[in-house]
Amino acid sequence: MWHAFRRAYGALDTEAFLDVHSPDLIRAGGPAKQVQSYNEYAMQTAQWFTDSAERGDGLAIEFRFTERIAAGEAASERGVFRITASRGDARKVFHGRFHTFSRRVEGRWRIVVDYDSDEAGTVTAEAFRAAVPVDDVAAFA
Repeated sequence: MWHAFRRAYGALDTEAFLDVHSPDLIRAGGPAKQVQSYNEYAMQTAQWFTDSAERGDGLAIEFRFTERIAAGEAASERGVFRITASRGDARKVFHGRFHTFSRRVEGRWRIVVDYDSDEAGTVTAEAFRAAVPVDDVAAFA
């Protein structure tokens, strides 16, 4: 799920990005500090990806984890993300925290609840590096 999320985000592929999320998604937090349904999040994401593509912006997102709990068909994962935005030669890096709840349906994991926060800019590159890489699931076994 996390690799598909990263690929779709970087490609500004709205359809693939939304496919990682459940149709009954609850999305909360973010810069706007709001709660959104799947449909609201889909419209906002589609517009953002379209605007970014038209401006020639590049986007990349990476995840590292501080907690991963899974039991059967449900999972809770918390961690730190890093977004790198670029336009021409200019680059800007943002960090934040996330907490997702996912459900496995028909053999696929999908995000059901997605909360993120920049915690007023207090999330640092050091916090990102200190968290566990996405493929290191053994660290939480």
